[in-house]
Amino acid sequence: MNKKILFFRSAPYDEDPKGYNIQGFGIAKAFCRHGYDCDFVLFKKRNQTEEVFYEYNGCRAKFIELPRVRFVRWGINLDVCKKEFLEQYDYIISREYYQIMTYLLSKKADNVAMYSGPYYNLFMTKIFSPIYDLLFTKKMNRNIKYKFVKSVLAQEFMEKKGYTDIYNVGVGLDMERFVNETEIKPETQKIVDFMKNNRCILYVGALSDRKNYPFLLKVYEKILEKAPDVKFVMIGKSKTTALAKLFGKKDESYAAKIDKDIPQNVKDGIYHIQRVENPQLKYIYPLAKAFLLPSKLEIFGMVLLEAMYLGAPVVSSRNGGSLTLTGDGKAGQIVEQFDAEKWANAVMKYLDNPEYAQNITETAYKRVTTEYTWDAVVEKMLDKIVQE
Repeated sequence: MNKKILFFRSAPYDEDPKGYNIQGFGIAKAFCRHGYDCDFVLFKKRNQTEEVFYEYNGCRAKFIELPRVRFVRWGINLDVCKKEFLEQYDYIISREYYQIMTYLLSKKADNVAMYSGPYYNLFMTKIFSPIYDLLFTKKMNRNIKYKFVKSVLAQEFMEKKGYTDIYNVGVGLDMERFVNETEIKPETQKIVDFMKNNRCILYVGALSDRKNYPFLLKVYEKILEKAPDVKFVMIGKSKTTALAKLFGKKDESYAAKIDKDIPQNVKDGIYHIQRVENPQLKYIYPLAKAFLLPSKLEIFGMVLLEAMYLGAPVVSSRNGGSLTLTGDGKAGQIVEQFDAEKWANAVMKYLDNPEYAQNITETAYKRVTTEYTWDAVVEKMLDKIVQE
């Protein structure tokens, strides 16, 4: 009988496997390829479903959607803490230090590992963070057997809180999502046709304050001063803060408010679509002359992995993923300051020097495919888990 792993995500937000590069699906498949059955448990608002979504050499990966109670940014389901449920797993890996379920699981089982990415406060109200640390950090540090993080910034963050014996294993890309997708959809074809007929830069992600949407527009305005023919393809929905929603604001209102004040030439140059199924992005990234990610804070940035794998040269802010992936400057550019002129100049380096852009994308592709696959991440985890 195969050994069995539980990979647990308790955040109280629904996830659409076709809309985003879901980490749980990629890591579960990688565990299968290494000889383990893996259940990926995630919470939904209601209902319970389960489905085997991957099989490999007699091993299978299954996702299980369970109902939850939501409290702020916690998802809670006490049934998963029952002895009869947990005893079926040889190893339990729970996402994120700040999720209360990680603490509850570590309290109920002695085979729990944690896989955490944040390097900044993720509680809706900042005062919750020190209270949570005071109540749970020492207990979790003692109870959790293996502590894995996604970046150097996350490791430094966790060490400052008092966690010890932390292993940085990074993040991987589920490449099968792109390899197996063969048919281009009509809505994707429209974007592709537009990008083939124009020099385009690209952004994929929420139009939000944390993603620095207003700054993104300022960068594009500066680029137009240097290269008036450049178009900007944006893929993502407007998203306001959780706090703003408490006061009745709707997601759509955020971008609408920002867009009112942008110059007409900036508006005219933007091709915006709210959503593209994640596997379809393989047709879009390769056509981008530059991919921009100016997030104020970014746990890792799966879009960076996607862009690097699929051939779009990246310009990014300093964040967990960019430092890990492009910190040496050989696989992409990091612009430390939110200075629109500097960002525009970084983009122009790609536009004005195709050979430089090609060298960057070739290095980026090699780096992702050799160092940042889910198989590479799982191998690092198993090196720690199995050897003990």
